[in-house]
Amino acid sequence: MAKFSLGKPITIGGQEIVVVRDVLGSLQTDKGTDTYSIVEPRGVDGRPAIYVSEDDLDKLRDDYPGIKVYGLWQLLFFNNVVQLGEPLALFPLEEKRGLYLLMKDAAASSSPADIASSGEYVNGFVPGQFELDLNKSTVIDVDLMELRLPPQPAYKRSELAQKMRAENKRRWYVVSALCGLLAVGALAVNYGLQTIYKSRMADYSTKRSLIDELDGRVRTLSGERLIKRPDDSVMLSQLFRVFDMYPKAITPSVKEDLKIGFTAQHMLITPNKSPVDPAKFISGLQTELQPDLSYLVTVGPPEESDQIALDEGSQQ
Repeated sequence: MAKFSLGKPITIGGQEIVVVRDVLGSLQTDKGTDTYSIVEPRGVDGRPAIYVSEDDLDKLRDDYPGIKVYGLWQLLFFNNVVQLGEPLALFPLEEKRGLYLLMKDAAASSSPADIASSGEYVNGFVPGQFELDLNKSTVIDVDLMELRLPPQPAYKRSELAQKMRAENKRRWYVVSALCGLLAVGALAVNYGLQTIYKSRMADYSTKRSLIDELDGRVRTLSGERLIKRPDDSVMLSQLFRVFDMYPKAITPSVKEDLKIGFTAQHMLITPNKSPVDPAKFISGLQTELQPDLSYLVTVGPPEESDQIALDEGSQQ
C-alpha cells in the first residue's frame, strides 16, 4: 500500500514533487465555488476528464515554491495501476480514510467510462453513499519506486493559457525563421540562375555575332565568286608560239605602273637584230621595233572572237 500524504513533498522517479487531490467525473457540490483546471482530458478509453482545484494549486505553490505538482488520479492512471471491476475503487491514505472512485449506479464495472465521480471516504464510509460496502471494492496498491511521472504537471488555467501563448509564439518564431530561410534560399537560387542566364546569354550573343559575321563573309564571297572558270589557253598558246619563234626572248624590267600577269599583259623582248616581226605570224600580238632591231612584244588578253573560237573548238 502506498505510504504518502497528499500535499507533502515526495520523490518519484528521482524528482521531488507534490501530489494534490484531483477530481474525476462530476464535481462535488461543496467545491462548487472553487475554480477547477483540467489536468488530463477525457481518455480514449472513456475515462472522465481529471480536474484539480486552482486554490489547492496556489496553496501548494506558496508552501513549496519551485516544486512541480501532480494530481493523484493523474499519476495513478498514467501508470495504469487503477484496478476496476467493483462498484468502488479505493486508494487508502490511512487505515479508515482515503480516496475512492464510484462507478455509475454503484454497479460493478471494469470500464473507465463508467466512472461516475471521485471523492474521499472517512471512517470507512462514503459521504452520501452509506449503503455502500467498502469490503466490496478494489484496493489500489502501488510502489512509489515503480511509479513514473506524467509528461506534464498540473497547471492553472491562466498558466495553461500563458504556456499556450508562449508555445504559439515559439511556433511563429519557427515559422518566421523558416520563411526567412526560404526567402534567402529563393534569393540565392534566383541570383544563381540569373548569373547562369547572363553567362549563357553572353556566350549566345558572342556566337550569334560570329555566325552573323561568317554569314556576311559567305554572302560577300558568294557575290565575288567566279561564275565561270578562267581559261587562259589562248594567251598561253600565243606565248608558246612566241617562245617557239624566239627561244631567247626575255621579259623587260617591270615598271611600277605596269601590271604583268595572266589577268593583264605579258611583255617580251626578242633578241637583237630579229629578222621577223612576230605579229605577222601570230595574231593578237602588238610589236614595237626597238633601236637594236629587237621587238617589244605585248601579249594582251585574247580578243572576244579568238576566245569564242577557242571555246567552240574545245567543245568539239
